[in-house]
Amino acid sequence: FQHVSALERIPLMAEPLIKKELEGEPCLEVIGAGWGRTGTNSVKIALEKLLDGPSYHMFECAVRPDFQKWIDAYAGKPDWKGIFTHPDGDRFYKATVDYPACGMYKELMEAYPNAKVLLTVRDPEKWYDSAIETIWSWRCTEQHWAARVFENGRKFQAQAQAFHKATMLPGVKRSDREGSIKSFNAWIERVKSTVPPEKLLIYDVKEGWEPLCKFLNKPIPDEEFPYINDKEQMKNELNKILLICYIAQFLRLVAVLGGVWLLVWLLRMLV
Repeated sequence: FQHVSALERIPLMAEPLIKKELEGEPCLEVIGAGWGRTGTNSVKIALEKLLDGPSYHMFECAVRPDFQKWIDAYAGKPDWKGIFTHPDGDRFYKATVDYPACGMYKELMEAYPNAKVLLTVRDPEKWYDSAIETIWSWRCTEQHWAARVFENGRKFQAQAQAFHKATMLPGVKRSDREGSIKSFNAWIERVKSTVPPEKLLIYDVKEGWEPLCKFLNKPIPDEEFPYINDKEQMKNELNKILLICYIAQFLRLVAVLGGVWLLVWLLRMLV
């Protein structure tokens, strides 16, 4: 598991890193349609091993904040080459997993008709327990007011809202356990009904290498499957990010109050 620091996970102050345009076009081999907290980090690492190339995960937004590109994509104006060019500028991503790409699996199937679709699943109750403690928790900046102090924080939240609208059942809030689980199950059924069976693998990471390798026609690696349980680490990182946001909001308040005090002082001097 490649560690990503707090400032890097949700790069509210980061700038894009690509400095040149890569020739050619991306050619995704695998499109992940499963939501976050279904073992997608483990699958990311496994796919990178099998495909010998990078896999686009939510964490990629921590390296290059493509929030506006995803907002545009959800609005029907995708720049797939811009999104799926690796930040080093020398290669394209070969697969996608997790948010925000999973919410656009149908559009990605149209753009990359030869790609296969991987639907990661998990016990719905356990999935919600994990999500509400991490990516859907009060501490996550994709919904927290404190993150709006940064421009990228506001864009990150707009990206999350676009994903929510595209994937959740109408009117369901993430704090609604029953509605969220219904949305999770409805999404699985939507994917199953819209992807040709021969192109779809419904996959639980507990199954390990065999079904994934068979699906992709790849030999089984001579190593353990990369089971990653990053819940506690993610919670710690989110707490650190939120602290940074709180400090930035406090400094902004101090600046505003200082400006008001200075204005009052100047007015008194002029009277």
